[in-house]
Amino acid sequence: MDSELMILPMFAMVTLTFIVGITMRLRRDQVVREGFNWRYYKTYEGEKPPRHSLQADQHFVNLFEVPILFYVACLSILSISDSVDNITFALAWIYVLGRFVHARISLTNNRLLWRARVYVASGFILYSMWIWIVYITISS
Repeated sequence: MDSELMILPMFAMVTLTFIVGITMRLRRDQVVREGFNWRYYKTYEGEKPPRHSLQADQHFVNLFEVPILFYVACLSILSISDSVDNITFALAWIYVLGRFVHARISLTNNRLLWRARVYVASGFILYSMWIWIVYITISS
């Protein structure tokens, strides 16, 4: 299949980032309306915001950490190949699905055991994707 299709899982990750960013903003607005000191968000000093707002903040930051390796992997595929194989494409979508599940857990019940399992599993998927990219690059 055309390598340009790797844009689709990348766009899904970008969409997730925007969803979490909007969630973060709405939760910040809510806690400020409920009396939390808005100045905290100016310097990040002082009393921390309520947990549900802080969870969204931390998850948003998380989406700019390990997922960067996902974007680089996808861009690598775009630059080294005219086509993408089914394994790379499937691994990309499985990773994105894992990140959506991780976000849902993190922003709702935040069950640590399940959140950690999904995070580790998606990390293994991302690493597998990189191993596969190295393999197809070297073998071609």
